[in-house]
Amino acid sequence: MALKNTYLKTLKHTNETINYGMIQMSGGAMQMDYDQERTYFRGHCIEYDTVDMFQMMVDIALEPRSVLAANVARYKNHKSHDLHKHLGKYDPFADNQENLLKTAYGVKTLGMPRLGLHGNIDNLDARVLQKFIMDNITPKKCLIVASGVRNHREYVDLVKERLGELLTVPEHLYTRERAEYIGGETRQWTETPNTSITLGFESVSWTDPDVAAFHVANTMLGSATAFSSGGPGKGMYCRTVTNLMQNYDFVDSASAINSHFTDSGIFGLTIEGPGSHSADLMSVALDELNRLKDPISDQELARAKNILKMNVLMAMERQDERLEEIARNFQTFGNLTFHQYCDKIDAVTSQQINNAMKKTLAGKPSMVVSGGAINLVPGITDVARQLN
Repeated sequence: MALKNTYLKTLKHTNETINYGMIQMSGGAMQMDYDQERTYFRGHCIEYDTVDMFQMMVDIALEPRSVLAANVARYKNHKSHDLHKHLGKYDPFADNQENLLKTAYGVKTLGMPRLGLHGNIDNLDARVLQKFIMDNITPKKCLIVASGVRNHREYVDLVKERLGELLTVPEHLYTRERAEYIGGETRQWTETPNTSITLGFESVSWTDPDVAAFHVANTMLGSATAFSSGGPGKGMYCRTVTNLMQNYDFVDSASAINSHFTDSGIFGLTIEGPGSHSADLMSVALDELNRLKDPISDQELARAKNILKMNVLMAMERQDERLEEIARNFQTFGNLTFHQYCDKIDAVTSQQINNAMKKTLAGKPSMVVSGGAINLVPGITDVARQLN
């Protein structure tokens, strides 16, 4: 978060004012973002400014942060937490997804909060940020992709030239900590008449053969709220609509959870409704997860596959999104597997989904309960008993 809040504050070739002006003059954009496992720097510009914009991207990614930048980062990080806390007053369930990961993996690796620990902000200084960059954001760990480049050789030479100056930066002997699923239960009282229950189970990593099966199962469950017809797209068929929203008037919303990482994954369901029906919400959610162990009709399976393939293709309509997908796939699989997405989806069978769900749901659950009636929801012991 500190690097994101100061990503334009460079010193070696440019400074923040020049960087901002260059972005505006090029008619392009530059941004930094990160998830639980990777950091991303994205930019685009007119062809004439490619060299200058790439040099700026190298600087903002690899240049050690100054004392001034670290001071600004601490201030902005405090403000980021203040804003999150303020917005949380209007969404009592805003932290459910983060709490699920923290419950599943502990306060480390995948369970670390995305904004960082508020109590650690004042420990951030230039040395901490510089060591983090030297451990995690170094030339040898960079994957650089580009589109719209007319001369590939010329661009490769540009990358080597710009990164060559920084290859002498020492890379620490850094050992990555493997994420380990532990499971558990978290209950958080919030001032609302509703109850939200999130149930997650360890699934598989990105490279597991069953990944496509989990994606199809996620599409089958879909998502729905009281204000829309739900599904992966409005009006589309999914089990949260047909089995939950249409059959139980106390279900206000329901949605599937499906995330995959390098070492692990998490699959499950989130359901929300009146606090007076907290126990009923848990019961119908578990019933719905249990149904994934039963044979799936050819019609429903084909429908889910078609919806998923449509979503994949629509997500890659834009050039920058295809470029990002290339980068993510190459980092994850070592090749350009997104060309094979549809074939992998078509190969999924009902038996594969059933077997994957039986294995996943037999594991220890991770449960996050929030709302005003959290004590009415059964514990994880009851969850395991009903599922098995």
